[in-house]
Amino acid sequence: MSKRSPSSHPRGGFLPVAALVVAALLLGACGITVESHPRSVSARIPDVLQPGATTTTVPAPDVEQVEIFLARNVDDRMQLAKVTRDIDPDGTVNTILEQVLAGPNLEEQEQEFVSPFIEGSTIVGTTLRGTLLEIHLDSLNGFPQDDSTSNRLAYAMLVCTATELIIGAEIQLVQILVERDGELSPINIPVSDGDPPAEGAPVYCANYAKFDPRYQVPEG
Repeated sequence: MSKRSPSSHPRGGFLPVAALVVAALLLGACGITVESHPRSVSARIPDVLQPGATTTTVPAPDVEQVEIFLARNVDDRMQLAKVTRDIDPDGTVNTILEQVLAGPNLEEQEQEFVSPFIEGSTIVGTTLRGTLLEIHLDSLNGFPQDDSTSNRLAYAMLVCTATELIIGAEIQLVQILVERDGELSPINIPVSDGDPPAEGAPVYCANYAKFDPRYQVPEG
């Protein structure tokens, strides 16, 4: 799969951004207005940038094809791997990211795609603020609970799907917030590469370069 190098500049991630975006259509640099409860907010993909959109009113398609990241074990190393899913489109990123939490279907399992997620986490909302996507979760119960490769792989799948594969929004970094005592609080997101982010800070896809199939394990 073709990707940008996870080099130096965190903006790029390590996989090609799925589409360019017209910045003026992203509802302004201040993001989507949160009216009462953040959980009710769903970051919308601008209509004119959705696949198949036209300037005239047409019936919404029954299904839409999207790409997400799962994982594969290649030579005893876990790597991100793209799969295509058919979804019922609702114009938001939530439906796409929910596919990541769901893990591989039966056909994908037969093709040896895997996922560290288990049941237990639900996306309750998203907010797009410029190039920052906030993902709101009800809990982290679906994530591996130890400090392991599987734990960091789970975040890599979610973050890199958001920044590299969602068409129609120029998402460059991701912040994850979890409901606690009725309020959303940012979490410290585990990373596999680079300096650990500040407490509650967003992360980039480049923070998970070790899961890039092109990553070269240092000798020695």
